[in-house]
Amino acid sequence: MPSMHILYTPMVVFSVLLACIALIFFQWRRVARLKSISQKQWQELQVLRRKEALGTLAGGIAHDFNNILGSIMGFSALLEDDLISQPQLREMATHIKIAAKRGQGIVAQLLMHSKRIRQAENHEREVIAMDELMKESVALVRANIRSSTEITYENMAGDGRALVDATQIGQAILNLCINADHAIGVRTGSINIKLDNMHVASAMGTCHDGMEISGGEGSDESRVTILSGKLVPGDYLKVSVTDNGDGMTRDIAQKIFEPFFTTKSIDIGTGLGLSAIQGVIFSHGGAVTVETMRFSGSTFSLIIPANTSLQSHEAPQVEMASQ
Repeated sequence: MPSMHILYTPMVVFSVLLACIALIFFQWRRVARLKSISQKQWQELQVLRRKEALGTLAGGIAHDFNNILGSIMGFSALLEDDLISQPQLREMATHIKIAAKRGQGIVAQLLMHSKRIRQAENHEREVIAMDELMKESVALVRANIRSSTEITYENMAGDGRALVDATQIGQAILNLCINADHAIGVRTGSINIKLDNMHVASAMGTCHDGMEISGGEGSDESRVTILSGKLVPGDYLKVSVTDNGDGMTRDIAQKIFEPFFTTKSIDIGTGLGLSAIQGVIFSHGGAVTVETMRFSGSTFSLIIPANTSLQSHEAPQVEMASQ
């Protein structure tokens, strides 16, 4: 039987090498893709575990905490009645009652994360002039941050109105301003709070459980922009809080809405504030934007539909655990 000989010409050798390289490349891509999927699943599992822990925490404290706040509100109301002839002291009692009501709003936000409620009930919302809510919130901000931080407020929206839960929106503004004060640190700084109109001509954003981020690649000194949520065409009111604090890098900014993520020490922050704010704004059918740059401050904006009503604009059903 004649023997067979393979002629290893340069072309044959090249073809074999090319085939081997292609096989190795496709196998590498497959492994990389599987590894990426595995990492994503692990991250999602970690987020779910955090939310489960938060749900347990919220369920355990909500009832007792609400009882305490209810007592504070009741006694402050009695003080208001007894202090009619002393307007200055009566005003203090009023602020105590307002702060206690804000505390009940915090408990509701915790329960949102625990999946015990899906969103704020529509009967808790009313169409209000946002300027009135802003002025009330600014007064609370002044009482809760350092006296060395300058607070300014601008109303560029006139008598703009919106269907909102005033407690939730007021607490969101207060949280943003406290965060801004922390970002400023021990030095003297300023916080500007602004109410403005905004018109969206075409849909913006992706979905209520994701965000778009741009800028900040390759340099800590470039500006980072974030849009969290989705905006349909229409008219909106935008509440912006701007500080001249430390700002954030892209690596930090892309994690700020994760529950329990914080750059603060454990005695200052829990990492729940921005995640709760995100949930509140989503339940109002709005979005949150962030503009920040390292060492150049940050601007957080809450965007909510303007001139809405229960009949014409219903907030989307947002599952808080999917954030």
